[in-house]
Amino acid sequence: MARYKNETALKTLGLRIKAYRIKAKLEILDLVVMTGFSYNTISDIENGSETTISYFIGVCFALGIHPKEMMDIEFDVKSKNPLTPDRLEKSRLTQRIRDLIQSGYFNDPRSTNEVTKNLKEIHKLDFESKNVSVILTRFATTNILNVTMKGNRKIYINKSVKTY
Repeated sequence: MARYKNETALKTLGLRIKAYRIKAKLEILDLVVMTGFSYNTISDIENGSETTISYFIGVCFALGIHPKEMMDIEFDVKSKNPLTPDRLEKSRLTQRIRDLIQSGYFNDPRSTNEVTKNLKEIHKLDFESKNVSVILTRFATTNILNVTMKGNRKIYINKSVKTY
């Protein structure tokens, strides 16, 4: 995958930093002394080259400007790529399972098929139980749910529920 770079934002920020530096009657060499960064690093930032957040913050602090003030720029705010319907539904599915956990649904032992059936009935959606199984396993590995075997089926129960 190609490295992401928002050239418009970097150029805009670089020009703002340069303008603040000039307004403060400072040379690049002054910022070098104030930040401990190299001349090329400061010059690259002002010219819109890629930088780290730490360098950006350091230059802002040297100029006496809070980084959020420097970032107060009008941008067309949108993600590089839209979320696919499939990915969006998986995110929603995770949240819906989290909601079931918080509601006490898993205070009783539940199988993947039970959870899938419940979610399909409530939300009128069509998805595979393997998607639910992956999410339940993730909740089990993060110690939110306990998982036990009943025959060849996994059974999930809320971690906070005592089992005897």
